[in-house]
Amino acid sequence: MELRHLRYFIAVAEELNFRRAAERLHISQPPLSLQIKALEEEVGGTLFERTKQHVFLTPAGLVFLKHARHVLDEADKAKLSVRQALSGEVGELRIGLTPSSEFQPYLPATIQSFRARYPGIVLTLAEMTSSAQIAAIAEHKLDLGVVRKPSGRLLSGVRLARLSTDPALLAMHESAPLTKKTQLQIAELKNLPLVCLSRASGAGLHEFVTGSCWAAGFTPNIVQEVREVSTMIALVAAGFGAAIIPAPLRRLQLDRVVYRPLSGKGTRTDLFVADHSKDRNRWVTEFKQMLIGEAGQGI
Repeated sequence: MELRHLRYFIAVAEELNFRRAAERLHISQPPLSLQIKALEEEVGGTLFERTKQHVFLTPAGLVFLKHARHVLDEADKAKLSVRQALSGEVGELRIGLTPSSEFQPYLPATIQSFRARYPGIVLTLAEMTSSAQIAAIAEHKLDLGVVRKPSGRLLSGVRLARLSTDPALLAMHESAPLTKKTQLQIAELKNLPLVCLSRASGAGLHEFVTGSCWAAGFTPNIVQEVREVSTMIALVAAGFGAAIIPAPLRRLQLDRVVYRPLSGKGTRTDLFVADHSKDRNRWVTEFKQMLIGEAGQGI
């Protein structure tokens, strides 16, 4: 059975007249009749009742018509999908995000704009640490990543482009004595109990916190490490400790949490978009350019 046999059958079923169906298909009537007869022999039953004046679908013909239309519809969809794939209109873009990068305003703006412009491209988003993203990009398991630069050398082939530089804030309970100040020096946090993302959950943010404290001459007093940014701020709200965070995280507004800007060496952290230098996927380039453009508008 070929697709043309289904088209012949549908034409006769819709016209209920072999002559008109043949004209519609641009073939002569005798070959059409032979093709329908061969189709009936293949399916093992009569699809049409024929009289000298009329043609009717049998109950079996009605069932076959439903399936024939479905098969042709799926075949047309398959051809369209292949053509779109060949022309680059459909595809998938795999994007990694660090836990703290999700609060950047330019990220949802870029995703929304990209999806509106290219609805055939599926965006698959995964929350991953910066180091895990870089490893996945090096192995071509991830197309793009939004990362904080981890310590050490980058893996071969991975490149970074700066998106934004975030100042640091101190999130603390409203009853903390340091809330009386409008701005804080990082050195004032010596011995202050701190809550921080674990290295396994957010290596870039963990290194930012420890690095800024070390630059001020002290080791941070981290009393609790957590896996989620929301948990970190919730513990601050519960008076468990304070937290050094990039400024965009202040969008997590919880009762009894107060934010103050921090100044001093090492109190700014960069966010980057990472991709593979040998990637020639046009959607990687397009999304990356849109992301950098949105980030630049917020500077």
